[in-house]
Amino acid sequence: MTSVIKSYHECDNEAETHNILDAVKALLPEIRAAQAESDRLGRPPEHIVQMLRKVGAYKLTVPKEYGGLGVDMKTWMDVVTEIGRGDAGVAWGVTLNASCSWVFSSFFPKHIVDEVFSDPDAVLAGVFTGRKLTSRPVKGGIFIDEGTWFFNSGVYEATWDLLGVTMFDEAGEPIGPGIALVPMSDVHILNDWNTTGIRGSGSSNVTMKNVFIPNERIIPLFPLMDGSYPLTNDSAIASVPFAPAMVSILSYPILGAGLHMLEHFLETLPRRDIKLTTYTKAAEAPVTHLILGEASGKIEAGRLLIENGVKEMTDYATRGEIMPQLLRAKVCRDTALAERLIWEGVDQLATVSGGSFSWMGNLGNRLWQDVKVGTLHPMISLSTNYEMYGGLLVGMETPLMPV
Repeated sequence: MTSVIKSYHECDNEAETHNILDAVKALLPEIRAAQAESDRLGRPPEHIVQMLRKVGAYKLTVPKEYGGLGVDMKTWMDVVTEIGRGDAGVAWGVTLNASCSWVFSSFFPKHIVDEVFSDPDAVLAGVFTGRKLTSRPVKGGIFIDEGTWFFNSGVYEATWDLLGVTMFDEAGEPIGPGIALVPMSDVHILNDWNTTGIRGSGSSNVTMKNVFIPNERIIPLFPLMDGSYPLTNDSAIASVPFAPAMVSILSYPILGAGLHMLEHFLETLPRRDIKLTTYTKAAEAPVTHLILGEASGKIEAGRLLIENGVKEMTDYATRGEIMPQLLRAKVCRDTALAERLIWEGVDQLATVSGGSFSWMGNLGNRLWQDVKVGTLHPMISLSTNYEMYGGLLVGMETPLMPV
């Protein structure tokens, strides 16, 4: 199958969006066939990584001038959602790799971007907040005595890491959080990603000890989030607002898993009986029809909310305008609501899947676990995003988190 798939280097510019999406769709059977291996490893198997690398999945947001695809947000959504229909964990790693390439190429100094992407196989991962971080200012930069960063999704595929650090002023006083670029040779992967879902993301914790980071490889986090930090390039996607984009991109793997759950339910329904009723087949029972109608509606409503947020962000970025804070918060709210709806739809399908659903090897059970674990990320917490948007509606000047 893969022998007929074009490398992204072979794609015509005008058709590249269709080529990457078609290429990923062609990989679905192999991604699905590798799910057990992804679960065992806690990251994508190497042959899946190489297939995704060949079609350009790790180059989605790398600018075209560096040999990347430089896609728009809708293509980003469509490609990751399609990978998510194969394996939500693998898709989670890919979308985080894409987000880090986007942040890096949009905001870091151009000569640093030139340096990193001089390697055609460069891939970035990142965690923008640190834990147990001990650092200090030194001449020309900062020195990390020791630090731990949790859930470094896509790190096994990365050659560089973007890690949250403390920034200091000239007097040596902390002035806020920053994002530092470090080579993977300075990072130790703890290989401790052991969860019930999203296993293929490879979201291991990482540590660093005794590492110097020059100032030119550190940028401040909060100005990125409020839109005030200058851009390195003038592409439309570089102007997409940081916070709602980071919330949005986490929903694509979940949407893919939700669509796969609906597909799987319909495929297996004709073979399923129903106990303790007058019906012989589950497909004949009105309760199945009711649940299926509601669950499919919730999954589709989730998709529409996500797509609308992507369109809003893209429209403002294309016009070169700063998206108003309330609208940024609305996109975050709607995306979090979309994930809740997708989870509810998947959970409803699980309730009418019969006792066999409880088997560890049941695909529906696996998808159910993937969606639930994916919705636990704090950036897509529905209560947090409700509170943030509601606070702005009543005139609070400082929302719960920067948007």
